[in-house]
Amino acid sequence: MNEPLQARWFDGRSPQAQDCELSWQGQQLELRLQGQISRRYAASRVQWPERTRHGRRQIQLPDGGVIDLPDAQAWDRWAQAHGLQQPLAVRWAASWRLALLSLLLLLGSGLALWRWGIPAAADGAVRVMPPSWEQRIGQQAFDEVERSWLKASKLKADEVRAIESAVDAMVRRAYPGDTAPVYRLHLRDGGKLIGPNAFALPGGDIVVTDALVELLRDARGAATPALLGVVAHELGHVRQRHGLRMLVKAGLVGLFTGLWIGDYSSLLATVPAWLAKADYSRDAEREADAEALRVMRAAGIAPREMLRFFEKLRQSLPQRDGDAGWLGLASHPPDSERVRFFEQG
Repeated sequence: MNEPLQARWFDGRSPQAQDCELSWQGQQLELRLQGQISRRYAASRVQWPERTRHGRRQIQLPDGGVIDLPDAQAWDRWAQAHGLQQPLAVRWAASWRLALLSLLLLLGSGLALWRWGIPAAADGAVRVMPPSWEQRIGQQAFDEVERSWLKASKLKADEVRAIESAVDAMVRRAYPGDTAPVYRLHLRDGGKLIGPNAFALPGGDIVVTDALVELLRDARGAATPALLGVVAHELGHVRQRHGLRMLVKAGLVGLFTGLWIGDYSSLLATVPAWLAKADYSRDAEREADAEALRVMRAAGIAPREMLRFFEKLRQSLPQRDGDAGWLGLASHPPDSERVRFFEQG
């Protein structure tokens, strides 16, 4: 098909269009005005139009000119006859099968990145991070959480001192010598939003809410073994640096989200909420439970005392669902699994 193709040419300087003919010679596009060759362009320097179902085609020339092709079907036939290939992405987009395959590959790679890639990257970053960095990060995280979510404890000073002393005694018995993880215990009022809860932050800050103390308080108002078991669980998070891993993971999620949608500030703004909810993975929760079991045994506390915690929590939060969710993307193991673990301990 060597016949010239009728088109309209804009020189890039004037809005006035001129009728022209296009011819193909070797690897060059020839533009003819009034039957005479006016310009030649190397094919590699021309921006060819993408094929669409509707609309006109336009060729972008390297000198700033534009060739307008009113008859799109005529251009498609002419381009095909001269072996002009559409870009691979355009050919994929034109096929619903390939487009669907691309979507499935995108979703699959995104899920794999979330499930395995980001956790592996976060673990690697945590392993090489100096403890001094974790302390600074933890202090900033605690300041943000306290400013956004916590208030001063309303517990009596004597009760606070008794809880602190009981925790200190448990740690000294469970961690001989200097093997204890660095921790700082904070009793705070978390209000109705956080409720009966305890969570560990990067660097060793452990927050226990007034509501949890009140929920587990015995008849004498003393620190119960169940409360000490909860703190032992949080010590497990501190020892395994789960809080730092979660914070690094949130940062990586923000990075990849920013690369994808261009803005991740709103996602990073939710980090304090994630920290306050202690939304660790199921494996992290199991590791913390294992450490709690070891600490309780070493401190002479019966692991079955934790059953009181789960029972009280169930009564306080009947809507609570401890199951882990689809494909392990939710956090906590089922409460029934954790109860069996401490029953058998």
